[in-house]
Amino acid sequence: MDNLESYYERLANWEGRPLAPLVALWNPDDAAAVCDDFQNAFVQSAFQRAPLTIPIGTHNQSIGNKVAEFLVDRLSQHLLLFQIEGCSGPGYPDKRLVSRTNPRSFPFELKATSHFNPTDTNRIVLTCSSEKLRRYFQSPVNHMLATACYNLTGNQIWIRKLRLDFLEPTTIVNVRLEASVSQKILSKGTHRNTCFEAGP
Repeated sequence: MDNLESYYERLANWEGRPLAPLVALWNPDDAAAVCDDFQNAFVQSAFQRAPLTIPIGTHNQSIGNKVAEFLVDRLSQHLLLFQIEGCSGPGYPDKRLVSRTNPRSFPFELKATSHFNPTDTNRIVLTCSSEKLRRYFQSPVNHMLATACYNLTGNQIWIRKLRLDFLEPTTIVNVRLEASVSQKILSKGTHRNTCFEAGP
């Protein structure tokens, strides 16, 4: 186990980048303003009367993406103090929450699940490279994770809950160093490889 602050410190060293304050404590007034605006927008969105209809057989990852898009579209119609914008490029975060009243913006990650289970130990991948954080956000950087909980009935998705987590330097995270390859990388590699083919 680690926390978010020490993760970003170690990441800077691993990336060979200067140490930067990439996670900060939330100002209680900022967090309260976000909560109030989202609560109002969630109520005004009337999700209990407006299901998302999807094609039968849509796989789970696609459902998650469709729920996130649907949620952002509806909430955006009712948010008054903030707006949710895309954060272009690969990696974390997909979106940013931008204040309409001052030049602040916050990393905003949205996940979708059938329900929030406090005993569930499945990984929720949050962040990896610091590139987008360094490019799009100024210190202090306050991170927000939104989890949309939904029911799927036939081909209709009903959004039931929205949980907001205001992540801080002391937020506990699991850290897993990963390496990946692609067939392109393997084909250009200088390592030994052997391939066997079945006969005709």
